[in-house]
Formats: sequence, structure tokens, C-alpha cells
Amino acid sequence: MIRFAMMLALLLPWPAQAGPWPREVGQTFLSFSGERNRAGVGSVSAYAEYGLTPSTTLGVEINRSSTETGAILWLQHPLDDGQGVNRIAVQSGLGVVRSGDEFLPLAQAALSWGRGFERWGGGWMSAQLLARMTGAPHSETETPDPGMSALFDSILSAERVVKADLTLGLRPRDGLMVINSLWLEDRQDDGFAARLAPSLVFDAPGPVKIELGGIQPLSGPAEQAVRLGTWLEF
Repeated sequence: MIRFAMMLALLLPWPAQAGPWPREVGQTFLSFSGERNRAGVGSVSAYAEYGLTPSTTLGVEINRSSTETGAILWLQHPLDDGQGVNRIAVQSGLGVVRSGDEFLPLAQAALSWGRGFERWGGGWMSAQLLARMTGAPHSETETPDPGMSALFDSILSAERVVKADLTLGLRPRDGLMVINSLWLEDRQDDGFAARLAPSLVFDAPGPVKIELGGIQPLSGPAEQAVRLGTWLEF
């Protein structure tokens, strides 16, 4: 049961990852979304970015499904000098996943690249490589060791996943974005998986945008799903 909970923690459909572009100081981006697959299993998530300083973006991600609740707080810093078309950033974060009565620590690190372009009405492309670890709890029959050996045991037995997200976004006209993402995952115990996630983002009244998309599995264990979300920037 504990092992199953740890795997679910790694499979949580976290909100879309941040790109390498920093938020302006004081600027906020919010996203709320829901997913539901063909089996009727769904999840909801919230995502936020805030421009903390000219070189630091603060992010918060929260996800809830029928069996899991997870939250992570991260900071992102640019590695480029802001000149030219390419943007590169590094991100690190800490969080927790709750499954039943278990609280599993979570840590992640990511490297992002992106650039904009003017062709086809303008758009952008980005890539992110992310590594995430979820700490292993003690089994029900194991006596917890309060010493340093318990910490090392948790690190050595942590569940690990490596993800690569590739995104191409287009703006064919004002008020519309066409986004195509390829999600690649290599999980420690469940092997490789790939999913395609196309979506359309429409302008709504005020600063709100509406996202409508789907998720199509290409390989690995996954179900087709639909996605509906809202974006807000101020």
C-alpha cells in the first residue's frame, strides 16, 4: 500500500511547468484546471507564479485527486544575461504529498530553455528537464529510527522520476493561442511513458483566458483525458 501511494505521488498530474521567462516584479500569473479521463478519474490543480525580484520567480503548485493531495513551492532564477533570443533558467523546489495518513516529502530541480519567434503569427518554443524525488515512509512493520540513518535510508529508497516537457506555442490571431506539448517521463519502477497534450487558449472578458485541451497517451500506462482550465494574469 505504501509503495502504491509513493507511485501515485510521482504520477500526480501537476500543472504545466514554468517556462524560462521571469515574471516582472509584482506580476502574478494564476492557473486553475481540471482533468478527467475516460475511466472517469479526475483531478484539479492550481498553479501560481509571482515576480519576487528581477531575477527570482516564486511558484506554487497544488494538486488534488481522489486519492492524493500534493503541494510544492519553488524558486526559479535565470542563467542567461537577458540578451538575445534564448532564455535559460534553473529551478528548485520542495513540497509534500499526502496520501491517506502518510505525508511524503518531495523535492525537485529543473532546467528550462525557451525562445520566441515571429513566424506563423508569432509564438514560442520551450523545453524543460525536471528530476523529482518523493521520500519513502517507513513500512507499517518497521520501527522508525530517529537518528541520521533514517534520513539516509529515506534518501536511498526515495522514488525518482525524470521528466522532459517540450512545448510549441503559436498565436495565429489575436485572442487565440495553439499549444502543443509533448510530455516524456522515465519512472523508476514503471518505465518510460509519453503523452501528447494539445490545447487551445481563448481570451475571455477582462484578464481571464480559457484553456480547452486533451491528453493523448503515446506509450506507457495512461488514459485519454480532457482538460479545462482558466488563466489569470495581473
